[in-house]
Amino acid sequence: MLSSTFTRAALTSQRQQKVYARARFLSTVEVESKGFSSKSRDETVDPMEVFDSIDTNGDGVLSKEEFQQAVEKMHYSDLLKIKNSLSRNELSYNPSADKEMSLSETHASVIGRRMTVTAEVAISKIFPAGFGWQTAAYFAENAGMEATDLSFFLSTGLGDGIGVCAGHTLYCAGKKAVTGNADISLGKELQVGIMLGSAAVCSGGVWQPTVNALQAAGWGFTNSMIATGGVATLAFFTGLRLGRLVYAPIFEGVEEATYANLKADAALSVAVGGAAGCFLGTDLSYGAANYLGDAIGIQESFSPLVSSAMAGTSTMLGFGVIQSGENLVYAKDKCWVD
Repeated sequence: MLSSTFTRAALTSQRQQKVYARARFLSTVEVESKGFSSKSRDETVDPMEVFDSIDTNGDGVLSKEEFQQAVEKMHYSDLLKIKNSLSRNELSYNPSADKEMSLSETHASVIGRRMTVTAEVAISKIFPAGFGWQTAAYFAENAGMEATDLSFFLSTGLGDGIGVCAGHTLYCAGKKAVTGNADISLGKELQVGIMLGSAAVCSGGVWQPTVNALQAAGWGFTNSMIATGGVATLAFFTGLRLGRLVYAPIFEGVEEATYANLKADAALSVAVGGAAGCFLGTDLSYGAANYLGDAIGIQESFSPLVSSAMAGTSTMLGFGVIQSGENLVYAKDKCWVD
């Protein structure tokens, strides 16, 4: 258990005034977990209300487990604010100076942090998604399936999903082995990988029938790329939301559906749609209209391994372009990568 200073009785003692004096920093904490309610930055937050939200068993004492679960839901910048607030005394508190320092840190580092996360996601999940789809397509064709068969759609969707799940889990395992970060739970990351992989089955499964329909309708390359990305966005988003409903009750690593993660899921889905749209650039049947063909087109002379690697590169490129745009447009703490 934590020390007695974290008990409800202590918080309501004569030190309560000091706690209330620090309420200003608590008002910036955005809590997105079950049992928590998000507060506007302009509202006053009652520290006792926050305490009761964290104290899930209602015994008036915070355990380390309860505290850790609450902290894991906070943004990194919010934790820094809390740390700085608790480490200084009232005489050293200067709202104007703190605000300027916070803004300076934000402008200097937020884009860099977002790009780092974007690169990690692209390498661990988006490249494996394209690689898995193309590999599954190769085996499906060798098994006698046609690109118009339902079995082909299912096979490539599963290949996409398996690539995402395996890529995410293996990347996290490697990251933990290299960094020694004990906070990385491979069990929870596998659960997250299953949820993301399930959503990828949806977007990967609808890709080929969407392209078939657009080609039959005579759509050009650019319009087809945009439309395919849009359909994939909706499919992946639907898969994510359904995944939360199915997996949250049984997987500790999957957060239940909330308004906060609905917005995050939507933004992620748009970036995934960019990956699906750019994947069309591997199809050289569009001829000269495919202006991406020289860079990421899959030639008939390519080996299966090279073809799959080219497919993964195309999805990673499309995701990177759209997500980079989101990184630049979204305000601090509003982008899903924050």
